[in-house]
Amino acid sequence: MDKELEKAIYRWDRRRKAFIAEGLSEDEAYDLAEKMFERDRDQPDYRRVCFECKHHVNKLCNAIRDARGRPTAQTRFVLRNCEQFELKGEKK
Repeated sequence: MDKELEKAIYRWDRRRKAFIAEGLSEDEAYDLAEKMFERDRDQPDYRRVCFECKHHVNKLCNAIRDARGRPTAQTRFVLRNCEQFELKGEKK
């Protein structure tokens, strides 16, 4: 099997399992992992899910705050563009 395809399949399965652990159903996790697989393959697609962001902590966004300065609950599993997005684990 092609190494890149092997990596993509591993990443897809790892995401699917993480989404299930975070509360998505099997079907929802499968669908989202599939959308992200297609996103990664079809460059340039810069949409992300909050789940991938370093600001996503305890199911809240620490970058987008409400009027009282509290972290907000964003749509964690919807592919979208966010100006505050920073990939988890990425060093600047």
